[in-house]
Amino acid sequence: MNTPNLNLNTPKLLELMKDFYLLTGIKIVIFDNEYNEILSYPESHCNFCALMHGNPVTRQKCIESNERSFQKCRKTEKLEIYHCHAGLVEATAPLVDNNVVIGYIMFGQITDFDTKEELINKIGTVTEYYKLTVPKNGPDIYNITQKTSEQILAAAKILEACTFYVLLTDMVSLRRQNFMNNVNTFLMEHLSEDLSIERLMDEFQVSRNKLYDSTTGYLGVGIAEHIRNLRINEAKRLLVETTLPVHIISDKVGFNDYNYFCRIFKRMTGVPAKQYRKQNT
Repeated sequence: MNTPNLNLNTPKLLELMKDFYLLTGIKIVIFDNEYNEILSYPESHCNFCALMHGNPVTRQKCIESNERSFQKCRKTEKLEIYHCHAGLVEATAPLVDNNVVIGYIMFGQITDFDTKEELINKIGTVTEYYKLTVPKNGPDIYNITQKTSEQILAAAKILEACTFYVLLTDMVSLRRQNFMNNVNTFLMEHLSEDLSIERLMDEFQVSRNKLYDSTTGYLGVGIAEHIRNLRINEAKRLLVETTLPVHIISDKVGFNDYNYFCRIFKRMTGVPAKQYRKQNT
Protein backbone atom coordinates (compact mmCIF):
# COMPACT_ATOMS: atom_id res chain seq x y z
CA MET A 1 0.00 0.00 0.00
CA ASN A 2 1.26 3.48 -0.86
CA THR A 3 0.54 6.65 1.06
CA PRO A 4 0.06 10.18 -0.31
CA ASN A 5 2.05 11.77 2.52
CA LEU A 6 5.27 9.81 2.15
CA ASN A 7 7.95 9.15 -0.43
CA LEU A 8 8.95 5.48 -0.31
CA ASN A 9 11.90 3.61 -1.75
CA THR A 10 9.95 0.35 -1.76
CA PRO A 11 12.67 -1.96 -3.17
CA LYS A 12 15.22 -0.79 -0.60
CA LEU A 13 12.70 -1.01 2.24
CA LEU A 14 11.78 -4.57 1.32
CA GLU A 15 15.45 -5.51 1.08
CA LEU A 16 16.07 -4.16 4.58
CA MET A 17 12.96 -5.87 5.96
CA LYS A 18 14.01 -9.19 4.45
CA ASP A 19 17.44 -8.80 6.06
CA PHE A 20 15.81 -8.10 9.42
CA TYR A 21 13.65 -11.22 9.09
CA LEU A 22 16.60 -13.33 7.95
CA LEU A 23 18.55 -12.23 11.00
CA THR A 24 15.79 -12.41 13.62
CA GLY A 25 13.02 -14.62 12.22
CA ILE A 26 10.52 -11.92 13.26
CA LYS A 27 7.82 -10.36 11.07
CA ILE A 28 8.33 -6.62 10.46
CA VAL A 29 5.76 -4.05 9.29
CA ILE A 30 5.90 -0.37 8.33
CA PHE A 31 2.95 2.00 8.92
CA ASP A 32 2.42 5.64 7.96
CA ASN A 33 1.57 8.34 10.49
CA GLU A 34 -2.16 7.72 10.00
CA TYR A 35 -1.70 4.08 11.08
CA ASN A 36 -2.11 2.61 7.60
CA GLU A 37 0.02 -0.43 6.83
CA ILE A 38 2.50 0.28 4.02
CA LEU A 39 4.74 -2.79 3.79
CA SER A 40 5.27 -6.03 5.68
CA TYR A 41 7.65 -8.94 5.53
CA PRO A 42 6.64 -11.69 5.43
CA GLU A 43 3.32 -10.53 4.00
CA SER A 44 1.33 -13.33 5.62
CA HIS A 45 0.42 -13.52 9.31
CA CYS A 46 1.37 -16.41 11.53
CA ASN A 47 -1.49 -18.93 11.73
CA PHE A 48 -2.79 -17.70 15.08
CA CYS A 49 -2.82 -14.05 13.98
CA ALA A 50 -4.46 -15.05 10.67
CA LEU A 51 -7.23 -16.63 12.75
CA MET A 52 -7.54 -13.45 14.83
CA HIS A 53 -7.62 -11.22 11.75
CA GLY A 54 -10.23 -13.44 10.14
CA ASN A 55 -12.78 -12.51 12.80
CA PRO A 56 -14.19 -8.92 12.74
CA VAL A 57 -14.18 -8.55 16.52
CA THR A 58 -10.66 -9.80 17.13
CA ARG A 59 -9.33 -8.04 14.05
CA GLN A 60 -10.59 -4.76 15.51
CA LYS A 61 -8.89 -5.63 18.80
CA CYS A 62 -5.63 -6.10 16.89
CA ILE A 63 -6.04 -2.73 15.20
CA GLU A 64 -6.76 -1.01 18.51
CA SER A 65 -3.71 -2.64 20.10
CA ASN A 66 -1.54 -1.32 17.26
CA GLU A 67 -3.01 2.16 17.52
CA ARG A 68 -2.37 2.34 21.27
CA SER A 69 1.29 1.60 20.62
CA PHE A 70 1.43 4.23 17.86
CA GLN A 71 -0.17 6.84 20.08
CA LYS A 72 2.32 6.15 22.85
CA CYS A 73 5.22 6.33 20.38
CA ARG A 74 3.91 9.63 19.03
CA LYS A 75 4.00 11.08 22.54
CA THR A 76 7.34 9.69 23.66
CA GLU A 77 9.11 9.42 20.27
CA LYS A 78 10.68 6.28 21.71
CA LEU A 79 10.58 2.54 21.01
CA GLU A 80 7.93 0.58 22.89
CA ILE A 81 8.00 -3.17 23.70
CA TYR A 82 4.72 -4.60 24.93
CA HIS A 83 2.25 -7.50 24.86
CA CYS A 84 -0.69 -7.16 22.49
CA HIS A 85 -4.26 -7.92 23.57
CA ALA A 86 -3.74 -11.58 22.65
CA GLY A 87 -0.58 -11.92 24.71
CA LEU A 88 2.02 -11.88 21.93
CA VAL A 89 5.09 -9.67 22.05
CA GLU A 90 5.35 -6.64 19.78
CA ALA A 91 7.66 -3.65 19.50
CA THR A 92 7.00 -0.34 17.80
CA ALA A 93 9.60 2.30 16.89
CA PRO A 94 8.63 5.73 15.54
CA LEU A 95 10.09 7.19 12.36
CA VAL A 96 10.98 10.69 13.54
CA ASP A 97 11.92 13.22 10.88
CA ASN A 98 12.99 16.62 12.23
CA ASN A 99 11.10 16.07 15.50
CA VAL A 100 7.96 14.91 13.68
CA VAL A 101 6.64 11.34 13.70
CA ILE A 102 5.98 10.45 10.05
CA GLY A 103 5.45 6.70 10.50
CA TYR A 104 6.21 3.57 12.54
CA ILE A 105 8.15 0.33 12.20
CA MET A 106 6.77 -2.61 14.14
CA PHE A 107 7.73 -6.22 14.74
CA GLY A 108 5.56 -8.85 16.34
CA GLN A 109 3.73 -12.16 16.22
CA ILE A 110 6.27 -13.74 18.58
CA THR A 111 6.04 -15.03 22.14
CA ASP A 112 8.23 -14.79 25.20
CA PHE A 113 6.64 -17.77 26.96
CA ASP A 114 9.30 -20.16 28.26
CA THR A 115 7.43 -23.32 27.29
CA LYS A 116 5.12 -24.41 24.50
CA GLU A 117 2.60 -25.49 27.14
CA GLU A 118 2.29 -21.91 28.44
CA LEU A 119 1.76 -20.67 24.89
CA ILE A 120 -0.91 -23.31 24.18
CA ASN A 121 -2.74 -22.42 27.39
CA LYS A 122 -2.69 -18.71 26.54
CA ILE A 123 -3.94 -19.23 22.98
CA GLY A 124 -6.61 -21.59 24.27
CA THR A 125 -7.81 -18.91 26.69
CA VAL A 126 -7.93 -16.27 23.97
CA THR A 127 -9.76 -18.43 21.41
CA GLU A 128 -12.26 -19.56 24.03
CA TYR A 129 -12.88 -16.00 25.24
CA TYR A 130 -13.60 -14.75 21.73
CA LYS A 131 -15.41 -17.97 20.73
CA LEU A 132 -13.08 -18.56 17.79
CA THR A 133 -13.42 -21.87 15.96
CA VAL A 134 -10.09 -23.61 15.54
CA PRO A 135 -10.28 -26.16 12.66
CA LYS A 136 -9.13 -29.58 13.87
CA ASN A 137 -7.33 -30.31 10.62
CA GLY A 138 -6.37 -26.72 9.92
CA PRO A 139 -3.04 -24.89 10.24
CA ASP A 140 -1.12 -25.20 13.50
CA ILE A 141 -2.03 -22.01 15.37
CA TYR A 142 0.52 -22.81 18.10
CA ASN A 143 3.45 -22.57 15.70
CA ILE A 144 4.60 -19.15 16.92
CA THR A 145 8.22 -18.02 17.04
CA GLN A 146 9.54 -18.13 20.61
CA LYS A 147 12.20 -15.67 21.74
CA THR A 148 13.87 -15.01 25.08
CA SER A 149 13.67 -11.61 26.70
CA GLU A 150 17.30 -10.98 25.73
CA GLN A 151 16.62 -11.86 22.09
CA ILE A 152 13.57 -9.60 21.99
CA LEU A 153 15.53 -6.69 23.45
CA ALA A 154 18.33 -7.26 20.93
CA ALA A 155 15.84 -7.34 18.05
CA ALA A 156 14.24 -4.16 19.36
CA LYS A 157 17.61 -2.39 19.36
CA ILE A 158 18.19 -3.48 15.76
CA LEU A 159 14.68 -2.26 14.89
CA GLU A 160 15.47 1.12 16.42
CA ALA A 161 18.72 1.31 14.45
CA CYS A 162 16.73 0.55 11.29
CA THR A 163 14.55 3.62 11.86
CA PHE A 164 17.60 5.89 11.81
CA TYR A 165 19.01 4.15 8.73
CA VAL A 166 15.68 4.34 6.88
CA LEU A 167 15.48 8.10 7.45
CA LEU A 168 19.18 8.75 6.82
CA THR A 169 19.02 7.05 3.42
CA ASP A 170 15.62 8.57 2.51
CA MET A 171 13.91 5.19 2.19
CA VAL A 172 10.96 6.94 3.86
CA SER A 173 10.53 10.71 3.77
CA LEU A 174 7.74 13.22 4.10
CA ARG A 175 6.31 14.32 0.77
CA ARG A 176 6.73 18.02 1.40
CA GLN A 177 5.01 19.28 -1.73
CA ASN A 178 1.84 17.41 -0.84
CA PHE A 179 2.25 18.65 2.72
CA MET A 180 2.36 22.27 1.49
CA ASN A 181 -0.76 21.70 -0.63
CA ASN A 182 -2.56 20.57 2.52
CA VAL A 183 -1.24 23.60 4.42
CA ASN A 184 -2.43 25.97 1.67
CA THR A 185 -5.89 24.39 1.63
CA PHE A 186 -6.16 24.84 5.38
CA LEU A 187 -4.93 28.44 5.22
CA MET A 188 -7.44 29.42 2.53
CA GLU A 189 -10.29 27.84 4.49
CA HIS A 190 -9.34 29.73 7.67
CA LEU A 191 -7.96 33.06 6.40
CA SER A 192 -10.25 35.07 8.68
CA GLU A 193 -9.03 33.22 11.78
CA ASP A 194 -5.90 33.22 13.90
CA LEU A 195 -3.18 31.50 11.88
CA SER A 196 -0.34 31.55 14.35
CA ILE A 197 2.67 29.32 13.90
CA GLU A 198 1.63 27.43 17.03
CA ARG A 199 -1.82 26.67 15.58
CA LEU A 200 -0.32 25.34 12.34
CA MET A 201 2.20 23.23 14.25
CA ASP A 202 -0.64 21.70 16.26
CA GLU A 203 -2.93 21.24 13.25
CA PHE A 204 -0.33 19.42 11.13
CA GLN A 205 1.69 17.85 13.96
CA VAL A 206 4.93 19.33 12.67
CA SER A 207 7.82 21.14 14.30
CA ARG A 208 8.51 24.83 13.81
CA ASN A 209 11.60 23.96 11.75
CA LYS A 210 9.66 21.58 9.51
CA LEU A 211 7.05 24.24 8.84
CA TYR A 212 9.66 26.89 8.05
CA ASP A 213 11.78 24.54 5.92
CA SER A 214 8.82 23.29 3.88
CA THR A 215 7.51 26.80 3.21
CA THR A 216 10.86 28.27 2.34
CA GLY A 217 11.90 25.26 0.28
CA TYR A 218 8.81 25.21 -1.93
CA LEU A 219 7.65 28.81 -1.88
CA GLY A 220 10.83 30.77 -1.30
CA VAL A 221 9.34 32.75 1.61
CA GLY A 222 8.71 32.19 5.30
CA ILE A 223 5.34 30.96 6.54
CA ALA A 224 4.31 34.35 8.00
CA GLU A 225 5.04 36.13 4.72
CA HIS A 226 3.23 33.40 2.81
CA ILE A 227 0.10 33.85 4.95
CA ARG A 228 0.25 37.62 4.43
CA ASN A 229 0.54 37.12 0.66
CA LEU A 230 -2.48 34.80 0.64
CA ARG A 231 -4.50 37.32 2.62
CA ILE A 232 -3.64 40.23 0.34
CA ASN A 233 -4.32 38.17 -2.79
CA GLU A 234 -7.72 37.17 -1.41
CA ALA A 235 -8.42 40.82 -0.53
CA LYS A 236 -7.58 41.80 -4.13
CA ARG A 237 -10.02 39.18 -5.40
CA LEU A 238 -12.80 40.35 -3.10
CA LEU A 239 -12.23 43.98 -4.07
CA VAL A 240 -12.65 43.11 -7.74
CA GLU A 241 -15.38 40.48 -7.57
CA THR A 242 -17.61 41.86 -4.79
CA THR A 243 -18.98 45.16 -3.56
CA LEU A 244 -18.12 44.45 0.07
CA PRO A 245 -16.83 47.48 2.01
CA VAL A 246 -13.07 47.51 2.46
CA HIS A 247 -13.30 47.16 6.24
CA ILE A 248 -15.40 43.99 5.84
CA ILE A 249 -12.89 42.58 3.38
CA SER A 250 -10.15 43.36 5.89
CA ASP A 251 -11.92 41.21 8.48
CA LYS A 252 -12.65 38.43 6.00
CA VAL A 253 -9.00 37.95 5.14
CA GLY A 254 -7.82 37.97 8.74
CA PHE A 255 -6.73 41.56 9.40
CA ASN A 256 -8.40 42.58 12.64
CA ASP A 257 -6.73 45.99 12.49
CA TYR A 258 -8.21 47.91 9.53
CA ASN A 259 -5.49 50.57 9.51
CA TYR A 260 -2.80 47.90 9.48
CA PHE A 261 -4.54 46.19 6.56
CA CYS A 262 -4.60 49.47 4.62
CA ARG A 263 -0.88 50.02 5.19
CA ILE A 264 0.08 46.47 4.21
CA PHE A 265 -2.21 46.49 1.15
CA LYS A 266 -0.73 49.74 -0.16
CA ARG A 267 2.81 48.60 0.52
CA MET A 268 2.31 45.34 -1.37
CA THR A 269 0.23 46.65 -4.30
CA GLY A 270 1.44 50.22 -4.57
CA VAL A 271 -2.06 51.69 -4.27
CA PRO A 272 -4.75 51.96 -1.54
CA ALA A 273 -7.46 49.32 -1.51
CA LYS A 274 -10.21 51.65 -2.78
CA GLN A 275 -8.06 52.82 -5.67
CA TYR A 276 -7.18 49.20 -6.51
CA ARG A 277 -10.90 48.47 -6.79
CA LYS A 278 -11.48 51.43 -9.09
CA GLN A 279 -8.59 50.46 -11.33
CA ASN A 280 -9.70 46.83 -11.69
CA THR A 281 -13.48 47.01 -11.98
